Amino acid sequence: MVHQALNLTKEQKSAYNAIKSLQTFLENGTLNASEIVQYTDMTKRQKKNLVYEIYFKNKKRKEFYTCKDGRVKSYNPQFIARNEEELIDKLYTYYFNDTLESVYKDWLVYRKSTGIVSNKTIEEDVGLWRRLFADSEFANMQMKSIKPRHILKLFHVWTGNGLITRKDFNNRKSLLNGIFNYAVLNEIIESNPILSISSNDLKFKPPTSSKKAYTLEERKKLLSYLGTLEPDAYVLAIQLAFCGIFRVGEIKALSWHPKNGHTVTIRHQLVEERTLQSDMTLGHSQQVLKAPKGNPDYSVRTELVSDRGLEILKKMYELNPDGELLFMHNEKPLNTDRFNRRLKKYCDEIGIPYLSSHKIRFTGASMLFDAGVKVTDIQPLLGHSNLAMTQHYIGEQVSERDISQMSKILI
Repeated sequence: MVHQALNLTKEQKSAYNAIKSLQTFLENGTLNASEIVQYTDMTKRQKKNLVYEIYFKNKKRKEFYTCKDGRVKSYNPQFIARNEEELIDKLYTYYFNDTLESVYKDWLVYRKSTGIVSNKTIEEDVGLWRRLFADSEFANMQMKSIKPRHILKLFHVWTGNGLITRKDFNNRKSLLNGIFNYAVLNEIIESNPILSISSNDLKFKPPTSSKKAYTLEERKKLLSYLGTLEPDAYVLAIQLAFCGIFRVGEIKALSWHPKNGHTVTIRHQLVEERTLQSDMTLGHSQQVLKAPKGNPDYSVRTELVSDRGLEILKKMYELNPDGELLFMHNEKPLNTDRFNRRLKKYCDEIGIPYLSSHKIRFTGASMLFDAGVKVTDIQPLLGHSNLAMTQHYIGEQVSERDISQMSKILI
């Protein structure tokens, strides 16, 4: 029994959404006995109308088959039931339950309720789904009918002759993997069909070579310029970022008192998150105070700032001596997007390439590495539990390299 993707009309989609709303109301609403009967009958009528439209489309016969024993039967898809109402329920489940889209939505709710991933990760997955699958034929296919050949065809459409990078492909594949693994866990399907597909024949766009760190000259020029500006929370926060290897969320969540001196303790990060609503849309962005990113055994840490960093902290404390968070602008916590807009504005004003706030961490880590600090000593400063992650950060070109040394070394 193969279930093809449904091509619903606008009216049919509206009817399906109305049925879902009625079902939700019946499950969660405070209703008396007569109201329950009324809404149940309404739901049954709408389900019957919708199933009839879908099942009998392109069929000459406009009624179900009745068996000799009184049972009712459908063909293509083939089901048998004691009566028409039960048959309609089976067909409705076949058409609308356990589709890729319905399982995706259940998977989102499951991850939200268990907290196994952050709201930011859920937000990223919702964005991917909307861009790649929403209202597509693939999304309307029943999970059991999706075979490796369907997925491989989708992969070829995505990649073509090098349309996307391997990283982009892996992000898309990861979303599908999550949905299929959830379906396996809930016994909707027996196995994840993606696991049998090889990516060896796919062609990927070469990754764009991107600059990962500010040079020493760019850093010096930017800090000198920032020093001429009227200090506010954003100006000072950008300066502090260049005097350490903090995440911007950690600076936003920083608490500090002059008695702490050069010592800065990272206990939290402040991030912007959009929560998943009951209708599978994302709510407004909110600031959330959380443990620092990564393993708390590593990311909760103490660092020492330079004399310049200490002066920045003191200036900010003078502007906001009583705040629970040190860096506040107009009595509100800093916003990451606004931080980056300010950073870009200042880079444009002095004529240097703009790199995001995260690249400031690459700059500081590479400066330490160039100065001879061991990778194993840089790792705890970055708050990494994985040395490989630290190695990804270091070694960016922040100063001119003497290439004449190559001939002396590689002999």
